[in-house]
Amino acid sequence: MPDKSLFYLLFTLYALAVSGYAANAVLRREWLTRAGLGLVAAGILLHTGLLAQRWLTAGYLPVTNLFATLFFFSWALALTFLYFELRYRLGASGLFVMGLNLLLLGSALPRDPRVPPLIPALDTPLFELHIIFSFTGYAMFAMAFALGVLYLAQARLASGALPELSLLRRCNEEAIFLGFGLFTLCMVAGSIWAHIAWGYWFSWNVKAVWSFLVWLFYAGMCHAKFVRRWQGGVYAWLSIAGFGVVLFTYLGIGLLLESNHPLE
Repeated sequence: MPDKSLFYLLFTLYALAVSGYAANAVLRREWLTRAGLGLVAAGILLHTGLLAQRWLTAGYLPVTNLFATLFFFSWALALTFLYFELRYRLGASGLFVMGLNLLLLGSALPRDPRVPPLIPALDTPLFELHIIFSFTGYAMFAMAFALGVLYLAQARLASGALPELSLLRRCNEEAIFLGFGLFTLCMVAGSIWAHIAWGYWFSWNVKAVWSFLVWLFYAGMCHAKFVRRWQGGVYAWLSIAGFGVVLFTYLGIGLLLESNHPLE
């Protein structure tokens, strides 16, 4: 496994990026935004290298316990932010999104990074596809959550340091749409995997039921973007509420309830 100090170096890079975006929100210096983006890019390179090393060492995608899922979630969210930042130049949004990313990575660091043996039922490419689509979808929903918070803050503050409301709304809707598509692929891969491993397409296990509720919620949000009264602030609040459902499905069920997706 990689040296634990590399994980703390990764956290430091992301923390410096957040500091750069925070300083830019106050000082309004373009070079601070570029520095923040450079630190995020450097962090993603290190993050990808650590993930690849763990994957090669384990022989499978190591996303089977709480440390590994938080670590992968953080990586997916950093990539999601990089995509939106390069495409839309959201600037100060990095303070919100990468701040959330720090919480994910910081929650993982105190835990044991060792990779447990893979049980036979998970030893299939469908499991890896299910995980990849699941957490990239979660990352899009986390991005939408951060953009929703930012939209409400900008609606109240009307700050020149923050992106315009129209841009935040567009990015929020795109994050929801992409997240819904990825999560749909996660559900499809999971259903095929379950049928091959256990002989059924869908179980009424609490994890499967709540995953379907997440899918249903964001399907409704994809429709809500076309309904005038649900746009703007209401849509931002729905993005925040939806991520609460995601967190319960991911962490609440895995840690507090008995399911076939336990977290340790």
